[in-house]
Amino acid sequence: MFVKTFKKNYHLQLALLITVPLMLWIPAFINSPALVKTNLDMPIYEVIYNIFFKYRFLSTILAFLLVFIQGFILNSIFSSHQLSNKITFLPAFLYIILLSSDYNSMTISPFLILNTFTIGAIYFLFRCYDKKEGSDEVFNTTLFISLATLVYSPLALLMLWVWFTFFIYKTYKWRYWILSILGFITPFIFLGAYYYLTDQLIPKFTFIIDNFIHLPDFFITLKPIQIVFFIGFALLSIISIFTVLLYQNDSNINFRKKTSVLILYFFIALMPCLYSIEHEELIFILAPSLAYIYMSYLFYNRKLIYSNIIFALILLLIAAKVILTVG
Repeated sequence: MFVKTFKKNYHLQLALLITVPLMLWIPAFINSPALVKTNLDMPIYEVIYNIFFKYRFLSTILAFLLVFIQGFILNSIFSSHQLSNKITFLPAFLYIILLSSDYNSMTISPFLILNTFTIGAIYFLFRCYDKKEGSDEVFNTTLFISLATLVYSPLALLMLWVWFTFFIYKTYKWRYWILSILGFITPFIFLGAYYYLTDQLIPKFTFIIDNFIHLPDFFITLKPIQIVFFIGFALLSIISIFTVLLYQNDSNINFRKKTSVLILYFFIALMPCLYSIEHEELIFILAPSLAYIYMSYLFYNRKLIYSNIIFALILLLIAAKVILTVG
């Protein structure tokens, strides 16, 4: 029933898209969590945190709205590039519920803010393939990755995603590589100029460098429901990626290239997740690719009953995690 709804029934999709996330966010609306603060936060998030840390309820409302906006933008990107049907909101729904799976993150957090920039990077990297001369798109892609890095330092590793994508696109133009570096360093140049003019260059430069020097803490304590959650979604991710790779050979080259870019994003984004594994909420940066990968798996599955069972299990697992981790 669930999967068929997201294939055909436009109005019921919208109803599910609104009611299910609202129900998941009820605990946060009743008792808003504190804003997320980590030891790897960068200047952009520092500014945002200092503005909103006193306003918990407002931060939860803004986070809820931002999750919805990101979900709809991501859905629009997939449909406009023929990666999903124009009448389905399943990618948006999956993205939204994935980012609604942790009570403590139902507020403004670096992981939520940086996803705004990574979604922008996906948009421009897709456009790069569609254009005969995609120099501007390459620059814009790495500019967005740089902004994400200025939210949370481990996101600098996503530069590897861009460079490996050049090989997927079979783009070997040297200026693309130069432009990718220029796009990444541009925000740092402006930030450095601002710090220099305000006589903060040395302490701020030291702070930023310290943020890039980090040793992962693998000795983390998780609740049983969190362990079940991560194992369940790891297994689903492996099965879904295998299914997408199996079926994409029957599609056109544009579809195959962009699907490969999203799968590559998933594997490269695992690197910052492991780099700062003590902040398990960082797994949210996988959500843009997982929303597509899970949607494809649910739609490709020939036995609709199995897709509906898996869809229901996803909802139950997320709901259980939210309920059992409140407080």
